[in-house]
Amino acid sequence: MNYFLGACFLISGLLILFKPLYEKLTDYFILKLNIAGLLNIAFGSAIFIYGISQPDWSERLWSIIFIVFGVIAVIKGFLLFFFPRRSEKLTRYFVQHYYKFVLPMSAVYIFLSLLTISTDYIGPQNDINKCESDSYISVLCGFSNPEDIEITPDKKFLFMSEFGGIGPYEEPSAGYFAMLDLESNKKIVPEIVIGNNDWGNPECSRSTSDSYGPHGIDMVQRNDDSYQIGVINHFPKESIEMFELSKKDSSWSLTWRGCINVPDEYYFNDIGLKKDGSFYASHMYKRDITFSEWLMVTIFKSNSGHVVLWEGDEFKKIPNSDGSGPNGITLDEVKNLLYISYNQGDQIVIFDLSEHIKVKSYFVQSPDNIHLESNSAWITSLDFQPNDIGDCDKRISCSLPFSVHELDRNSLELKNKYSFSKTVFGLPTVAVPVNEKIYMGSFHSDRIGYFIKE
Repeated sequence: MNYFLGACFLISGLLILFKPLYEKLTDYFILKLNIAGLLNIAFGSAIFIYGISQPDWSERLWSIIFIVFGVIAVIKGFLLFFFPRRSEKLTRYFVQHYYKFVLPMSAVYIFLSLLTISTDYIGPQNDINKCESDSYISVLCGFSNPEDIEITPDKKFLFMSEFGGIGPYEEPSAGYFAMLDLESNKKIVPEIVIGNNDWGNPECSRSTSDSYGPHGIDMVQRNDDSYQIGVINHFPKESIEMFELSKKDSSWSLTWRGCINVPDEYYFNDIGLKKDGSFYASHMYKRDITFSEWLMVTIFKSNSGHVVLWEGDEFKKIPNSDGSGPNGITLDEVKNLLYISYNQGDQIVIFDLSEHIKVKSYFVQSPDNIHLESNSAWITSLDFQPNDIGDCDKRISCSLPFSVHELDRNSLELKNKYSFSKTVFGLPTVAVPVNEKIYMGSFHSDRIGYFIKE
């Protein structure tokens, strides 16, 4: 709704500058002021009722705008209907001094256009620094920015990347990895053994003392039946790290199996592994992007990145994969389809890798990682705009509104939607179903959240 209102205000702000157009409308309606009045009353009543009927309408800018403009339209309609002579005089006076009135009005409309596409949620944020569950979401504490999550092959553990940050929001720093025992709800910090560089590039190396700054992750069972985990890494340098996940007693262990240095032209977010060891990666935007440039991409939805394929020791751009802020990707290797989340473009798509075309799409605000499970695709959305985030970066965790979407895996039609506001979890990046529970990770949180699927 914000983008719709933003477009309406922008178009209105530009159209009213054309005086001949307004004069033609005035000439048409000046003899039909009763009809114009009734149209204003009907239109104003409709948008007023729609705005005030929204849940928590007072916390959304767009619903307040509907209510205010609805009241203005109804008042204008009553004046036109019951006081036609006075209304005619006022209208002709308005036309005589057209630009004295219209220039400020145009500026207000353009301001409202920018405001509505940068601001949405204006309600309060709860203080959720204390990690404790509520009646909507249960939380598991002691984690650090659990940005992406994969399920281990035995379905008994969650493996996750503990995010260290990316630009332009902050300087990348060290993070690590964690596992969650789904039976005991205990966090496990995996020990990494440095093995042979069999799955990376010989030019890339790592030692046991090196730090990690993990971001997007993926796991696949390779052609040789071993389990490979690929990791987008931002610290201490930009690289893609490869690990082998091996069964160890009743748990799992990690062995480093290689890495690939990332050229300066790329700033990767997520990875989609193939069984032969090659992979896809999503390039978000240029690595030295400023926050102002990032904000312009977010507002105008301009293309900022694309998807690449690593194959034969080089990165190759995937044709027609360009979009606004490519983020999470998930590969369906059997059907040769890639699910791509365009975070700043507010959509996810199914991309046909054989034809290099986007075959299905779904609109959703700020989608992140995509998890495929059975016949469903699970994604999260941030139900607010960039200007709403406030002091979230200074809080341990944020209670801003969000939703979890379950989509049909083939059509991307919505199957279920779970929305939350002012609860004990926020800024989600991934939703992973395990039996009746939906586990959620976040790029800025000290906890994992989960809720029971209805």
